Amino acid sequence: MVLTKADKKFKCKDCSKKFNALTNTPFHHTRLTYGQIEESYQCLVDKHTIRKSAKRIGVSTKTAFTLRFKLINCLKFIRTNAKLEGDMELDEYYLSINLKGTKKENMPRASKKRKSGGSSKRGISKHKACVTSGIDECDNLFLELASTGPVTSDMIKKTIAPKIVNPKKVTTDCKSSYESIAKENNWNLKQVKSDTYVDYERNNLANINSIHSELTSFLSSFHGISTKHLQEYLDWFVYLKYLNYSVDYLDQANYFQKCTITKQTDIKFDNVCDNHSILDFYDVYENYNYHPSNSTT
Repeated sequence: MVLTKADKKFKCKDCSKKFNALTNTPFHHTRLTYGQIEESYQCLVDKHTIRKSAKRIGVSTKTAFTLRFKLINCLKFIRTNAKLEGDMELDEYYLSINLKGTKKENMPRASKKRKSGGSSKRGISKHKACVTSGIDECDNLFLELASTGPVTSDMIKKTIAPKIVNPKKVTTDCKSSYESIAKENNWNLKQVKSDTYVDYERNNLANINSIHSELTSFLSSFHGISTKHLQEYLDWFVYLKYLNYSVDYLDQANYFQKCTITKQTDIKFDNVCDNHSILDFYDVYENYNYHPSNSTT
């Protein structure tokens, strides 16, 4: 999408900077054709890998990588506008911290050999990223990276609690973190014990557990997601669920394009590999006392 001389440019009276209709949008300074832009959206709908997307669009893997994050970064409005109403299920989803794509000089710990087991610590520790999640009776879905370690009342209060409006029934697991929030907000809380699938009133977490299973399959198809980009992938997953619910497959790429092509994004070619998450990985691994300059190769 290349601007021509006929396209309008504007000048700020305060700072004298010039800008146009595409400034700070996903296709600012792009040299892609309209056909390539359409293909880039179709690759997102089809959940292609970076290499497959690059081949389909006809660009380098670096360009395909940057373009992907420009587009899915525009989906943050999914979380901003999310609302959960009526009967709903809340739960947490945990992933091992993944430092994929972090440069050696920025590593908070020594590099490790890749393995399927994930974190070096067993159970839910500070080396696990915690995602708060919820789904209501109308299939409205919410996923947000909260912090690391076991879920706390503070995590719930800052992420999913403000999204709950007029709840009839809130079903969770038996963690005490939900009890204090439910008491503050007068929720009709129903908790399912960890060693059972349903309680005596037949309340269960089947829907949110099914979402977690789908999310695991979605993330695993990309062979390792860097935690610094995790939230963008969560927004992408939620948006694809929305498209599947409400838009015919043949129209999904076009609808995706209409919803994001004018959205603002701060992702650029030179900062796409930076840490855009809320997590401070140096804090996560502070006990390692690791200094890259002292490491041996």
